[in-house]
Amino acid sequence: MKTAYFHCFAGISGDMILGALVDAGLAWEQLLADLGKLNLPGYSLTMEKVRKQGISGTKVHVQAKEGHVHRNLDDIKKIITDSDLPDEVKAKSIEVFTRLAIAEAKVHLTTVDHVHFHEVGAVDAIVDIVGAAIGIWRLGIEKMYASPVHTGIGFTQSAHGLIPVPAPATLELLKDVPIYSQGIEKELTTPTGAAILTTYCQDFGDLPPMRISSSGYGAGDRELPIPNLLRLSIGEIIESSDGHSSYGPTDNDADGIHQGQALMMEANIDDMNPEFYDYLINKCLQAGAMDVFLRKIQMKKNRPAIMLSLLIHPYQLEQFYSLVFAETTTIGVRVYPVTKYMLSYKIFPVETKLGLVRVKVAYYQGSSRNIAPEYEDCRRLAEERNLPLKDVYDLVKRAAYEKLELKNL
Repeated sequence: MKTAYFHCFAGISGDMILGALVDAGLAWEQLLADLGKLNLPGYSLTMEKVRKQGISGTKVHVQAKEGHVHRNLDDIKKIITDSDLPDEVKAKSIEVFTRLAIAEAKVHLTTVDHVHFHEVGAVDAIVDIVGAAIGIWRLGIEKMYASPVHTGIGFTQSAHGLIPVPAPATLELLKDVPIYSQGIEKELTTPTGAAILTTYCQDFGDLPPMRISSSGYGAGDRELPIPNLLRLSIGEIIESSDGHSSYGPTDNDADGIHQGQALMMEANIDDMNPEFYDYLINKCLQAGAMDVFLRKIQMKKNRPAIMLSLLIHPYQLEQFYSLVFAETTTIGVRVYPVTKYMLSYKIFPVETKLGLVRVKVAYYQGSSRNIAPEYEDCRRLAEERNLPLKDVYDLVKRAAYEKLELKNL
């Protein structure tokens, strides 16, 4: 199965993704021909080879003549659906823009229907997103992974004024993704780059064991203290002797189960103010823990205590034992490897009479086994419409059964 890995040591943006795909083997003339199937005049696309800190990469330039155009999601969906592009490319492009719309709606306290994309509705962003979907499809990439994402710090100018880095929409899109900054006061990761990355990537961590068949570098605009490049490696995952990948979730075609390796970190705590646990749990989740939970236990001398359990990626080990030692009163942690088995799932955007909601559908042995509307989306709609949350949840679930043509479980 052809797999791609994005190394985001200098962040990620739409044009860097396009440049990396071209540098890794996407035919330039084919990309231009495919993008020509969009009814999208008023731009030109060029590329050049550049060097960043001595490393060669491809810089893609989108020159737009229309300036800032305030398109909404329906406008963009129409441009994409009216094109002659393959259905897979259309669906993925719309999925990326839908993620952007949901993120923008949340950070600007509005609804998806009323989001005007400003910068990301302009022609250059449409070219970046649709071009990325074309490139991934043309190169036959079936799975994607990425490193933790370098975001940068400081402030950047937007259509709304001066905003902090990472931009609020970028940060919303990177929920549950490991991110970091190493003191570069620039916007390294854009909302467009974050939306593409999180739509396609199955997991984030170190480079998996792979046999690399091609690689490429997509260049950013600025000169930085580090190479301003996005590295893309394409190849095949190296499987262990039992036929499973040794990295991240792996499809088991027979039963639709993902298998992945993780670490369980535990600490017994008997002398900490219980008011601190709420803060601790949120801190761990924000830092990228896959799961956090507490259990009541009885320790020596019959002391009641709490066992803190964290499910984390192997590369997060040092980060989380440092966090636990800093935020709790424990003086030791236990860490052991665990294997996760999870049903495969897909996330679909579903239109309802209340608005757009993401829905997660889990599959087993070829059939849907569980359907779960995204809690944050349902809560947002419940608050906007002053409706009971359970009613919104039930309405979305019914709409999902109907629109996705699922059988009632």
